[in-house]
Amino acid sequence: MQKQTLNTVQNAVETAYETTKQAVDINAVAWENLIAKQLEVMHQVVDFGVKQVKLLGEAKDVKTTLAAQTGLVENAAEQAMANVRDVVKIANEARTAYDKLVKKGVQDAVATAKPKVTKKAA
Repeated sequence: MQKQTLNTVQNAVETAYETTKQAVDINAVAWENLIAKQLEVMHQVVDFGVKQVKLLGEAKDVKTTLAAQTGLVENAAEQAMANVRDVVKIANEARTAYDKLVKKGVQDAVATAKPKVTKKAA
């Protein structure tokens, strides 16, 4: 009886360790993707600033400058929306991975407990 209890505890600890490791891996992937996205956004911001300075340096008149700035702002807005879509995609991928992990954990727990409950009930 003690050996069976120790085996059960050992299996529970091993399962908890593996599940925690998988959760850490999911977090690592999500953070790597978010950091890469952040670097991309920072590059876009710097690029936007450089274009803005260049545009102002080449300005001939107010009307042309405002039209060019409007184009820059439209491009920046499009990039911002693409960035938001990318971040939502990263979050959804992490959520899906967590959902699979939890679902597998529940299925494994039920599969482990069901024979023991059935055996004791009989």
